[in-house]
Amino acid sequence: MKENKKRNEFILIGGLLLAAAVFYGIFRLSAREPAVYVDISIDGQTIREFPLDQDTEYVIESEKGGINRLVIEDGAARITEASCPDKLCISQGSASERGQTIVCLPNRVVITIK
Repeated sequence: MKENKKRNEFILIGGLLLAAAVFYGIFRLSAREPAVYVDISIDGQTIREFPLDQDTEYVIESEKGGINRLVIEDGAARITEASCPDKLCISQGSASERGQTIVCLPNRVVITIK
């Protein structure tokens, strides 16, 4: 009897995991919309937007004197130069999918792919 109960529990857990995987896959495939533009904000306020399909280079200057160089190339945005001490925004790499962000906390810059 215990073996039958354990087998039923494994079947139930396996079915739930399979259903979760199916719903996750459907959600990921249906939610994918192509990224269109790059939104640059400082202290939560949008200062500039650029199309993601157009190669551009832009220097972002924050009010406190911080500088970030944004490069949009081949449908992806990245920070190539920054005045912040840790340079974590540079090491975040490129962002090209909707919802991805690049953040420079010392300069209060957030770049969002939309």
